[in-house]
Amino acid sequence: MKNIEKVESSKKLIALIYRSNIKVDGVKFLTDRKNPFQVGIHNRQKGVSLPPHIHRLDSLLTIKTVQEFLYVVDGKIRVTLFTEKGKKITRKTLSPGDSILIISGGHGVDFLEDARIIELKQGPYPGPSKAKHFF
Repeated sequence: MKNIEKVESSKKLIALIYRSNIKVDGVKFLTDRKNPFQVGIHNRQKGVSLPPHIHRLDSLLTIKTVQEFLYVVDGKIRVTLFTEKGKKITRKTLSPGDSILIISGGHGVDFLEDARIIELKQGPYPGPSKAKHFF
């Protein structure tokens, strides 16, 4: 899909970058349905209603990876992506409306301007000493 950048290293998907100008009619999920973190865009007309619902818990999910999603509301950031061994792969600048799904490997974030970002990842969070390995 246009305006989605794939970052790969050694044939492994590291991240997906979603630029603010992705065109979607209705709803479009941007991740593979087997990915443990689902990212979709809704572009709906006034008056559309989604029926009230609850997500079923009758089939337990086992998630063996932590993925992180960053959405830039305001400002500008630079995300540096690394292999699992700490080798730099690339740097990407994100502006308002852009987002990134970090799927594997390591990452660092530099705030190039005063910025407001929204961060989402699987929980619960056990704290930095158990959740992170710093390069």
